[in-house]
Amino acid sequence: MTARLTHIDLLRVALTAGVIATHAIITYGGPGSWFIQDGELPSVLEAVATVPIVFGALFGMGAFFFVAGAFIPGSLDRRGPRRFAVSRLHRLGWPLLVFVLVVVPLTHWVAHAVAGPPRSFGTVVTEQLRELNPGPLWFVWVLLLFSLLAVPVLRALPPARPVVLRPALLVRCGVFIAVASFSFRVFFPLDSEQIGGAKLWQWGQCIGLFVLGIVAGRQGWLTEIPATVRRASGWAALAAGATVITSIAIAGVEAEEFQGGWHWQSALLAVCEGVLCVSVTMLLVDLFRGVTGGEPLIRGAYGAYILQTPVLVGLTIILYGVAWPAAAKLAVVLPLALVACFGLALLLLRVPLLRRVL
Repeated sequence: MTARLTHIDLLRVALTAGVIATHAIITYGGPGSWFIQDGELPSVLEAVATVPIVFGALFGMGAFFFVAGAFIPGSLDRRGPRRFAVSRLHRLGWPLLVFVLVVVPLTHWVAHAVAGPPRSFGTVVTEQLRELNPGPLWFVWVLLLFSLLAVPVLRALPPARPVVLRPALLVRCGVFIAVASFSFRVFFPLDSEQIGGAKLWQWGQCIGLFVLGIVAGRQGWLTEIPATVRRASGWAALAAGATVITSIAIAGVEAEEFQGGWHWQSALLAVCEGVLCVSVTMLLVDLFRGVTGGEPLIRGAYGAYILQTPVLVGLTIILYGVAWPAAAKLAVVLPLALVACFGLALLLLRVPLLRRVL
């Protein structure tokens, strides 16, 4: 694939907005971890907010890797191996370095100063140098790793021959994701932390959908999803989604058996994840196929993803002492954060030096 597909870029915009929204919801009482949290949502709203967060964890980041993988064959063909690698190192490496060394420790220090317990800046920096936590930019360093590993593999492959997208290939991808996710979570339970914020518990979907995106990009499958694949994906997504919702309703979102280990509940969740990753990604590609426009949003998506940490934490701190319910704060912060992240990203793109990395 040599041409840029606008609808896949717009899917990336939607995924970016979804990540920002997820972190805003977590800030005000949704399940998960973030730099700062302020209050709790009413139980009904918390239950409603839990559903998209859970489903996002089961396929959202993998879909980012699918989109990234889809554009790698064309970019590699245009640039060649050396220029492609240098471009990836600049675009992904510099923001990652700034985040690890500056943004994350500074954000933690400020968040603790506001929400407590206060910690010295030296303590925060020491801990950061030990953990190398990049915050939400863990996605960036993992993508950089996957991209560089993909170069020699793609260069060794023969030219792609047109092959019709069939459900059997997607089934194999879903099986890989299920087996890999279960295996990773035997050692790294859901929402566990590793050095570099690696989130190894999520690597099954990241690897599976990254490879699927590369294959789709090489074969030109992204222009149209066959009707048979679309129908099968719809039924599969409904079945897996219903299973996940039923499991949450019965056992609760924090049930340890679902988090990982040698439990049938963990295996069930991994199977649902494999099904959802593949089927929902195909449905999203088909859904966005008819969407046009949005060029400013496309240009600002990567910058918005990077800026979400200072923007969200900054808005949260501004409202931290205000005696509003958490739901009211969320209703204000969420739209403001989306506008500010994309708007600031577009402003920064006007700076020539920053344009190379954003």
